[in-house]
Order: sequence, then structure tokens, then C-alpha cells
Amino acid sequence: MNTIKKLLLLIFVSISFVASAKHIVGGEITYKFVSRTGNITTLAFTMKIYRDSLSSLNGTGTPGAPLDNPASICLFQKKQGNLIKCFTERLQATNHVNKNSLPCLITDASVVVQEGVYTWTSDLPDLADTTDSYVVVYQRCCRNFDIINIYNSNNVGATYTVEITQYALTSKNNSPDFKSFPPLLLCSGQPINFDHGATDIEGDQLVYRFCEPIAGGGPGMGGGSQCQTPSPNPACYPPDGQITFKAPTYTFDQPLGGDPIVVIDPNTGLISGDAPPVGRYVVAVCVEEYRNGRLLSIIHRDFQFNVFSCARVVEAKIKADTVIGRNYIIQACGAKNVPISNLSLGKDHVNDFRFQINIPNDTLKYTIWEPLINFPDTGVYHGNLFLNPGTECGDTIQLTFKVFPKAQTNFSSTYDTCVSGPVTFKDKSHSDGGAIVSWHWIFSDGAESKIQNPSHLYKTPGNKNITLFTTDIKGCKSDTTALINYEPVPALIVVQPSTFRGCTPEKVFFNNLSFPIDSTYDIKWTFGDSGTSKAISPTYTYNAPGVYNVHVEITSPIGCKTSKGFPSLISVLQGTKANFIYTPQIVTSINKTVNFTDKSLFASRWTWSFNSKNASYFENPTFTFRDTGIQKVQLVTSNQYCNDTLVQYIDVIPVVSYFLPNAFTPNDDAVNDLYKGLGHIDGMLNFKMQIWNRWGELVFVTTNALEGWNGRKNNSGDPAPADVYMCVVTYTSPRGETKELRSYATLVR
Repeated sequence: MNTIKKLLLLIFVSISFVASAKHIVGGEITYKFVSRTGNITTLAFTMKIYRDSLSSLNGTGTPGAPLDNPASICLFQKKQGNLIKCFTERLQATNHVNKNSLPCLITDASVVVQEGVYTWTSDLPDLADTTDSYVVVYQRCCRNFDIINIYNSNNVGATYTVEITQYALTSKNNSPDFKSFPPLLLCSGQPINFDHGATDIEGDQLVYRFCEPIAGGGPGMGGGSQCQTPSPNPACYPPDGQITFKAPTYTFDQPLGGDPIVVIDPNTGLISGDAPPVGRYVVAVCVEEYRNGRLLSIIHRDFQFNVFSCARVVEAKIKADTVIGRNYIIQACGAKNVPISNLSLGKDHVNDFRFQINIPNDTLKYTIWEPLINFPDTGVYHGNLFLNPGTECGDTIQLTFKVFPKAQTNFSSTYDTCVSGPVTFKDKSHSDGGAIVSWHWIFSDGAESKIQNPSHLYKTPGNKNITLFTTDIKGCKSDTTALINYEPVPALIVVQPSTFRGCTPEKVFFNNLSFPIDSTYDIKWTFGDSGTSKAISPTYTYNAPGVYNVHVEITSPIGCKTSKGFPSLISVLQGTKANFIYTPQIVTSINKTVNFTDKSLFASRWTWSFNSKNASYFENPTFTFRDTGIQKVQLVTSNQYCNDTLVQYIDVIPVVSYFLPNAFTPNDDAVNDLYKGLGHIDGMLNFKMQIWNRWGELVFVTTNALEGWNGRKNNSGDPAPADVYMCVVTYTSPRGETKELRSYATLVR
């Protein structure tokens, strides 16, 4: 049955047209050899142009613009782009390509495409340049306005061309002919398998590829107003307009996108992949014709795909072990009565159905939706499921039943229960249907095997569920699961300490690499200095120097024992302990010199580092810090065997000491002429000094701590009288504290 007749089209996009021009959906130009006299070749051309004359949800859409009658088709010389001549040709025939009225539709969807056929003959003289070509060009605006994969589609027309090489003329060549026009309707998300191939009477090699659609006519064209008319006459070649795809989703060589991507086979022209989302799409295909490796012609064809949302009304399917195309294969092993799970779609639309199974000398027929098929014996049986047989809304699938004897899976296992070693498994499966041909073991610890009789070494103890899946020569499958209790002691005790040599106090991690062990095992460690542990992998600290023997004993949950000693495994040397004190305890910017006193134990060498920049190797150094703030002091002590490190941080406190005098004598004798503060002012911020007379008048202000009052108003006016003045100083300390000083300044003259 025709696949399209099984599709229910639920159309989400209403397609309308502008009657004036939005109508071009595809076209191509081909030619046939007529004769050759001297250096003149006569060819007969056929041009087919397709317009979307009606497209709507309900079949009542607006017709598009009519086909050109007559049409202007022009001949160019490719390399120079020279116009040779134009042909004014009238329509020879019009046909409806496909009205697309599909059966079993819930809604009436219809796309009407009209084909216009133009034919003419032309004499083509040989080209002086044998590497040059003729190009036949037809241009027409415009495309539909709502095309998904390109921009500005309603302002861009189409250009259809065929290129004819000089070699084609002298070879008396005929161009390829396409087998059919592409389907007008595609179902979104459904597979596309359209044969876009062409036939060639000379048997020349044809190479297919997606190529760029060419603009032609309309506002999207460059080249002046003549090129922007609906039907440029003469044609504008090469075209100056650009057709831009909506990258990266769509490109000229992936015009439909899709998942998987829609592609074209370069050898056969088969277009395959999954159809894109609902909408219209422009696709261009170029077909290159070769003979003995030399190019003869290139046909540039483009067309429009209409993609809709589709669903089947009636579709036959059943639950099966394997589906190959339309053949549903059910395998029954050990049972002659086989139940059917009917998964067919559109049950409410099914008026007549039957299962029909062929058996020797008879046919089993069932009219129950989910029958139980009773087979007379083992064997392979064929049949069909018919839904609405003999109608356009029906469907049929093939059925294959493989009825075989049951396969039975079984196995045994052997292993040493006391000392760890591999478990050996022996297959004991059998089948009345024939030999067992495949085995799949799952050992419960993530490991698997596909050999018949494997061995497996477990690295952890405990209960192990082992499952074996088997398949016989008939494809019948079976499985079984068995439990073993695996709790032996390790065959070899392996210990990996984090270090073999250290200094007191030395912390050692003993990594127990023995297997199989877990928390259910009794583990006893002795570390050679009376210390013990029951951990699987303990951490132990040695506080005294010496050479220590380590011993491990392991007992399994079922009482099996193993042990191992490691003589002189750990060597511990006397370590040093770094320590120091310093004076003074409070360090300021006024006194940055610090005395360090070593308090380390077992040290014979000292390495001091101050802020990672300055170093000293004295036991008790003295150091003067350059900066204030947090200072890093590091002491590394060492002896003949070991070393230790201690880091302390000293805060060098920035100090501001600022004092105000109580009198000054501004008599220009260079002695006590200015009133200003004294002290250590490094790091002082936001300084401000203000001085008022007894009447509240501000006579001096400064933000410079080094500037003083000279006894004149603002240091430039008349001399102030001898008197007592109020002074207020504010500033911010280096650590952000706000300070305020008040004092009486006595001016003496």
C-alpha cells in the first residue's frame, strides 16, 4: 500500500499567497541533441517551471501569480558573462503536478502545484575557447514569503540554469532528465527517502550535490532596476542578489537540517534523513554530467518542500522480539501457545481485521484483537495482520513466529573456601532445540565474561550472585542465578606504608592492599613498640626513635587464618621541634627591632626567614623590620637526620605620636615663630588643624601636618594680637581610628 495513504496530516501552518508575484516553487532546464553541421550544434531545450497555485488548510487559498506567457530565456557565454541572445517562448503545456488530496485525513489539506512547459530549439556555434561554456538562464520573482530556511524570501526570485560545455557540443550530448519532481508534502520528523536521481541515455556519470539557490528578479536583486523586475528581460547574469541561509541551523549544503541531517547521495541522488520542523524550505540540487572524466553539463534545479505535522490514522503493529521493515518476528521458546500483544494504532478507525497464520495444510484465522495462537508443533510459521483490508485506510504487516523447544541454563562453581583464589565456573546448560552457542556471565562485582567455562577472582568477600545468560542455536534465551558465599583469607598479605623512614613524632598510614577483606574480618596489627590496631588500614604515630617490626594477622568470618611479619619495616629517627620567642612582645613603628630567642629541641642548625626576603642562620638573631603590619617569621631547625618548621606572625603596629605646644612667639627671630604640632606622623591620614580667636573667628586652617600658624590671619593677613587661641586637630590613625586633640595656643609678642 502507498505509504502516503497511511498518513494523517495535522497541518499547523496556514499558507497564503500574494497574488501578484509570490508563487515560484521550482524549475529546471534540460536539452536534447538534434543535429550537428560543421561547427554548429542544434539543441532542443525544455524548461519546466513550477508555481504554487493554491495552498491552504481547507483548499480555498488564494491563487498565486500566473506563469510567464511568453517567457524570456537568455543564452550567455560563461567566462565573459556576455549575453549571446534571448528566446521569447510561449507556454506549450500546463499540468497539475500533485493535488495531494490524501485519504483518511481529519482535515482537508491541499497543495496545488502547476507545471508550465516551454520548448525551443537553438543553434549553438562552437566556442573559440574549448574550456568555455554556454549557460541558458531563466529568472522569475518571487518565492513564497514564509520560507523557513532563508532570509527575505518574498523579495527574492529564482534563477534556473543549464551549463553546456564545448565538449558537450562536439560529443552530441543529451542532458540528464530527472525521474520525478520532489514530493510536495513531507512529514516533520519522519524519514525522507526521495530518489532525486536522473536518467541519461548515454550512460554518462552523474554527480549530485546540494548547491546554492540563485536569486533572480525582485527587490532582493542588485544590478539596477531592470534586474529587480519580476521577469528580468534580458536576464541579469551572473545574478547580483544573494540568497542567505539562516545559519548555523540551515546552510546551502544542509538546507533542511534534520536529525539525522538530510543529505544527498552524490552517486544516486537519493535524498535521505529526517524531515525538519513544520514550514516551507528551499532546496537546490546541481547535477554534474561527466564522460571519461570531462564535464559535459551542469543542471541547476531548485524546488520547495512543504513540511507538515503528520500522524498515522491506522497503523498495524504488534509487540515483537525483532522488527525488520514490515516483518514482525516473535520467538516462542518452550511454548506452543503464543499470546499476541496488539499495539496497532487507530483501533477506533478499524472496522475489519484478522490475524492469518499459515500452518501445514491449513490456515489459522483469528478475529480477536489479542488472540492466543495455538501452534500444532515447533517450527517457523508465517502470517499476516490485516487492518481494514482492501481499503485506502488499511494496513498490513507480516508476521513470523519461531516456535522452538525451551533452553535450560545451569552451572556449577568450585573454589578454595579458606584461601583466596579464582572461582571456576562450569556451564551445564542444554537445549532440546540444539547446541548452546553463546554465554554471558555476570559476576556481581561489575565483571563479565562471554566464554563457556570462565574463572574469576573476587577482590571483595561476601555473598556473590552469579547470573548466566545463554542462547541456543535457534536463538532461544534462558538464564539462571546462583549464590556463593566467598569469604577466604588473602593468599598474600601486602602492606604499603606511607613512609619507611621518618622523624619523631612520625605518623605512618599502613595501606592494607590484601584481598579479599572487609569489616567482617578480624585483623590484628602490632607495630613493634607495644602499639596495636584492629583497623583494616590503620594510621599509627611513632613517638620514640628506633627500628620497628610490623606484624599483621587476618582471620576470616569462617575461622581461616593467615599472618605475615615485616621485619625492620619502619625506621624512626630523633626529630627536632622548632620553637622560639621574641621581645619586645609589642612591636611598633617607633621601635621595629626585635630580638629572637631559640627554644627548639634537638636542633643543631637554624634557618630564619623574615617575610621570605631576609634570612639569618644565627641561633638567636636580631632583626629590624622595614614596614609596619603583619610580618611572617619562619624558623626551620634541623639536626643530623630531621628538620622541623615553625611560623609565627608579628604585628608591627604603626604609631602616630603628635603633640601640640601651648605657646609661640611669631617675632621673626627664627625661634618658635610657628605654632604647629610635633611628633611621629608617618601613616597619619585626613589631617586638619583649625585655630579660633576668643570671639569664635576662625583665623587659621590647614590639612598639612607640616604647616604651622605664623600669627597672621590665614598666614597672610595682619598680625593677630597677643592672646590665647583655641586649637583643634583631627586626624585618622594608620589603622582607621579617628583622633582629636584640643589645646590653647598662647600668642606672645
